Amino acid sequence: MKIISKYKDFYDYIVQDHDADLIYVRKINCIHDYFDDLFKKNNDMYMPYYNKYYGYIYTSYSLRSQKDGDVALGNYIFGIYPFIYSQPYINVRYSSVTEHEEHMILILPKSIIDNLLNDETKTQGYDELKCFIMNEYNKIQYKSAKSFKINIGNGFVDLLRKYVWKIDCKEIFYKLNAPVFIKYYSELFVNSCYWEELYSDKNQKHYITNISFQKLDKNVLKYWYDDLMDLNTYINIENFLWSVKQEPEANPDNKTKIVAHGFDLKTSFRKM
Repeated sequence: MKIISKYKDFYDYIVQDHDADLIYVRKINCIHDYFDDLFKKNNDMYMPYYNKYYGYIYTSYSLRSQKDGDVALGNYIFGIYPFIYSQPYINVRYSSVTEHEEHMILILPKSIIDNLLNDETKTQGYDELKCFIMNEYNKIQYKSAKSFKINIGNGFVDLLRKYVWKIDCKEIFYKLNAPVFIKYYSELFVNSCYWEELYSDKNQKHYITNISFQKLDKNVLKYWYDDLMDLNTYINIENFLWSVKQEPEANPDNKTKIVAHGFDLKTSFRKM
């Protein structure tokens, strides 16, 4: 497979195909139709996001009453044929030095997620999560000097479990006519090389196809990286491209069959 693209992605380096007979033109495209129902119907783990920017709020507070240190949970959904993946993230509110409300959107590392989802290491996972949040908070230059208390809230692990899923859903890729896509989340694109092109499309966007994941503002592959950094990822993309390249099987009507066999439609006798 020869990949024609301005930007490299992780699977470009898995195989060096020096005699490629298949070409993948990886150029982004905005999809305005909605196909989530295809992977929701057989996915008991699917959780819709509560708010486009702030994720699903899982504690008793509402978005308007969220305070500094409160943690919300959400997910980014992307697809690499034939699977759809969900990558959890957290949204932590804090105040700037000018006392404006700000938010940190942090992709959760695999090690923290796995420890939280394991009953034997859950306590360790909570400690790691708090350290992770504080380390990221301390990197912010204009954060408030006020004390910052992390509020993870009840039921975090139960809902986190519903944000970690992978499901086979070939149908959506054929609807999108692409082997790679991500649902549209503005924060992933606003500072990326794709923003100018996407901004010019004023219609509501549901999916962006044929992206390079390495060019997004956040690493949405973090939990699934070991799973994806595999030869099968490359082969699956090739398989999709071959499948859409195949000519549809001809199924002519009866009149066409009669003419093709040399018969006249009026007399039903073979033309001489």
